[in-house]
Amino acid sequence: MSQKYHLESGYMTVPDANRMVLNMLRITNLNEKSHYKKILAGAKKGLFGGKKHGTRMYQVRKDDINEYVLKCLQEEQLKLFNIEVVKRLDEVEAENRFPLIDNSTAKNIQYYLKYLKFYGIISDETFQLSEKKLVLRVNLKELRGK
Repeated sequence: MSQKYHLESGYMTVPDANRMVLNMLRITNLNEKSHYKKILAGAKKGLFGGKKHGTRMYQVRKDDINEYVLKCLQEEQLKLFNIEVVKRLDEVEAENRFPLIDNSTAKNIQYYLKYLKFYGIISDETFQLSEKKLVLRVNLKELRGK
């Protein structure tokens, strides 16, 4: 069980701040020290409202740690959703990982999709989604040439 320190109001110890960061970032490894080291180094420099408590302990401001967590979350979201917009269709085709379908096969698949939609076997949403996927698999260079 961890020791309780009599800190100033609005302050917490560096290990408690590390636990709070790990919980808010949903990191399952509670022994991870990467944020602990950053918080401790910042507290020694006076960041996070850090100041010395006693001889060996540092305390940091809770509000500053909350800001640090929000900044980490924003950086993580930017890493996850970093989308590049492609200007040319040829670049999209080059990165296209779907196997290409020739035009006659695509026409047959579209005919069967219309048939399934007409008889109510598939819904309109499924039909539209299937057509979109079909367009991605058709070789666009052959369509442009004709």
